Amino acid sequence: MHFSSTWLLFLGVPLLQASENPGIKMTIQQGAAGLSNQQTIHLQGDRKRMEYRNYMGAKEGPRLVSITRCDLGQAFELNLDTSEYTSRPYPPEPFTKEEIEARGLQISARYVSESPTLRIEITTTDTGERKEIFGHIARHVITTRKQVPLEGSRSGPQEMVTDGWYIDSADIVFHQRLSCDRKWPEGKKGHAFAYLHAAGGNQPIDKPEFVTIGEPETGFALNSVMISKSTYTLPEGTKKQSDSKFEMQVTQFEEGPLDPALFEIPPGFKHVDHIERNPVAAASSTQINNLWQRCKASVASLFNR
Repeated sequence: MHFSSTWLLFLGVPLLQASENPGIKMTIQQGAAGLSNQQTIHLQGDRKRMEYRNYMGAKEGPRLVSITRCDLGQAFELNLDTSEYTSRPYPPEPFTKEEIEARGLQISARYVSESPTLRIEITTTDTGERKEIFGHIARHVITTRKQVPLEGSRSGPQEMVTDGWYIDSADIVFHQRLSCDRKWPEGKKGHAFAYLHAAGGNQPIDKPEFVTIGEPETGFALNSVMISKSTYTLPEGTKKQSDSKFEMQVTQFEEGPLDPALFEIPPGFKHVDHIERNPVAAASSTQINNLWQRCKASVASLFNR
């Protein structure tokens, strides 16, 4: 299974806010290459619940739930099929230098050059089209993101076009998160740039520079289609192009009071050190799936700082 590093490049990704009133329940369908998954999210005050499954091809894993409770300073993960759950402090303490090194993680990036070797051009175009979705006026915005190799670059060219309909932040503020989530630096508008390292993880990487054209989109997408094209070089020198398509749609969006029990551990659930998250699979498939889960966890960490 091949996953392009394109999916791990993020710029100004809007975040959800759990406002005091009203509560929000939404269901999100998303996927690529014929594979899709569904998440249901509940937000109320400083509490969040997400319901989902992990997949391995056509095999589906157990029904999972993650609950974040700022008032308790805890995050819980539940396996509804086995009636088990785990808990941990939230927000988690950042890794120490020793823990980072023990996990083989790179503390700081090493660049191939002091000068930029990769240009990221982001062009945002508001088409002017508007329509009502779930009782809110959504705007049609197209964002084109080009990756242009400069002198000394080790990367190939890429282009990613996202065509989406966004809720105006004047209707619902989605940029902030729970009060106990780690905060972004005040007054800074930055670009998140994630890069998948080759085996070894200590090879120098391209140093990016960013060019922004148009006002960056800051709303929340109720539906979007992202098409990516990238060029890469095989070991023998042959150049190949990879095309990808990722679709996301909010299929349910309701506002109103939520049942407090949604954010509680159900009676009879057993506290354990580990819950099973993945479908039963052959050893090789499990290893691939675990790698993908780690990739997703790395991306998720961008939203939990």
